[in-house]
Amino acid sequence: MRILTWITVIYLAVLVLALAVSLITIFVYLWRIGSALAAVQRELGQAQANTAPLEGHLEVINEGLTGVGNGLKLVDENLFEVNESLGAVAGHLGIGKTVKSRES
Repeated sequence: MRILTWITVIYLAVLVLALAVSLITIFVYLWRIGSALAAVQRELGQAQANTAPLEGHLEVINEGLTGVGNGLKLVDENLFEVNESLGAVAGHLGIGKTVKSRES
């Protein structure tokens, strides 16, 4: 009976040691992850500070590009109308193949 007690105590000691090693390893990895996340947070804060002055400039650029986009839409509509007119003229004159319209 005494040998069984010693085997149980040894088994318990090995089990506790294995658990302690596992928990210490997990703690080390969590510490590294926390340090990495802290570094990411610092860098993101710096990036936010560096890009903050751009907000006003980007709004102006966006407004300008919106105007350009609207102008290009008008050009597209005008070119579509010109294409239809030239297609009608070419059909009336019977010359060559007409250019396909948008719907084709």
